[in-house]
Amino acid sequence: MGRKRQEEEQAPEEIAQEDGRRSRRGRRLVVLLALAGGAAYLVRRNQRKAEIDEGIWHEAPAPTAPASTAPTS
Repeated sequence: MGRKRQEEEQAPEEIAQEDGRRSRRGRRLVVLLALAGGAAYLVRRNQRKAEIDEGIWHEAPAPTAPASTAPTS
């Protein structure tokens, strides 16, 4: 059987987790992941909008030239 560790023998990371706080590195990682997820969401949303707009423009009827009443020589 192993011996029990004293509080002063614990690593600083373990003590920080016992207090309910995250380390700075973990917090930074969470923020970076959130920003990357937000950027990916915006890119996908814009691509979907562009596909929809492109489809609408391609499906629209071609404009017809107005018939002129003046005779051409």
